[in-house]
Amino acid sequence: MSLHQHPEGQLTFVTRGTSTIMTSEGWWLASPGQAIWIIPQCPHSASYSESSQVIQLMLPQSLAGGLPGDCKTLNVSSLLRELLLEALAFRRPGRDNSDISLVWQLILHQVTHAPETLTLFIPQGQDRRLQQVTWHLKQDPGNEQTLPELAEQHGCSSRTLARLFRAETGMTFTRWRDHLRVITAVDRLSQGQPLHRVATELGYQSANSFSTMFSRLLGAPPGRYMRQMAAAESLPDYPSEI
Repeated sequence: MSLHQHPEGQLTFVTRGTSTIMTSEGWWLASPGQAIWIIPQCPHSASYSESSQVIQLMLPQSLAGGLPGDCKTLNVSSLLRELLLEALAFRRPGRDNSDISLVWQLILHQVTHAPETLTLFIPQGQDRRLQQVTWHLKQDPGNEQTLPELAEQHGCSSRTLARLFRAETGMTFTRWRDHLRVITAVDRLSQGQPLHRVATELGYQSANSFSTMFSRLLGAPPGRYMRQMAAAESLPDYPSEI
């Protein structure tokens, strides 16, 4: 979905596959059991894995005032998940909607207090040179250029580029690239691509070396992480926008 914005805040809850939201700050990925909160009037674009299914909750600014003031990926509690599914059910013909205001109040409370997950966010920085490098690598996550090579290509010194990564992303260049590759891997693995292929395309010599890095950043090896994603899937059979 191309760059756009809307006056409402938007909560995109992933029930299957993955969703990626891109803003001027960076890129957020959400997998099943997670949601991406987009603040009102925030220009953004979106992409979805082929098998993805999401629930989109649009919140007018009058209701979004107490919600997070920045875009975030949130962990969705089992209670919030059930509330979102219940809100969808209100759209079924003949459904008694007498409790809808209570459900909305509970949804707002849960979203306001939902814990943020930082592991699936990639900041792109604000400096023009840094943005050129991060965008370049996003288009080719398996790119193996070194920091000095990238700095020369984009018109700055390696010392300056290293400083920009630390100052504007909070990560070293190497750690930032590892995060980018992990997020890319989650997206590709969710689409059924085999682990060895994903590891090779992302610049790793073996699936084992890739799995080690993946576990270090996400707390579980790829196979277990994808099984956890599958277990978190919930598939409503009614309209997916509230």
